[in-house]
Amino acid sequence: MIVRNENIQKFLNYCGKQLHAPEQRLILGATALATQPFIDLNNKDVDKKTRLTSVARTIAKIIAGTLVGVLVRKAGINFVKKYSQYEKILDPKTSLVTGVIGKKGKDLFVPLFAGKNKFKPIKPEDLEKKFNLYIKAMGTFAATIAMVFTNFILDAPLTKWLTGLFNKIIDKTEKAKSAQGKAGEN
Repeated sequence: MIVRNENIQKFLNYCGKQLHAPEQRLILGATALATQPFIDLNNKDVDKKTRLTSVARTIAKIIAGTLVGVLVRKAGINFVKKYSQYEKILDPKTSLVTGVIGKKGKDLFVPLFAGKNKFKPIKPEDLEKKFNLYIKAMGTFAATIAMVFTNFILDAPLTKWLTGLFNKIIDKTEKAKSAQGKAGEN
């Protein structure tokens, strides 16, 4: 597909370069929160109590999943950034970066450029941009591994707690509506 509209190109370019895993998860969560509860609430195939319970559970799952997902992704990126420290080797003639050396103890995620001609000379600002994208990608990968555990340790208990909380709020609201309805009949 070829996009010729300049505004759409700018938007897509911005999204591709600026929105990474944490921001994408937040957008996904906001979209789900704006749509899914209404779908559950209007499901005429089940009774009203089941619909309300489903809405409570859906909202809890979305909030817990989004909160934990954004935090774990951010933490993964920050972790990789912390352990991706390096020094640039500059060519004094061209001012290009001709290599990188990891800072001892803080270079766990600095790529190894083994062998001659593996590192192509690059402008310092271009290296920073590329390395920033690398950090975000590697951080997202680390977060994906961490999420195997956080889904059970954080996500599930938080969802259960929030579901209970939202069910209490819904029950209280329904009782208040019912009491108003009975008072209006008298």
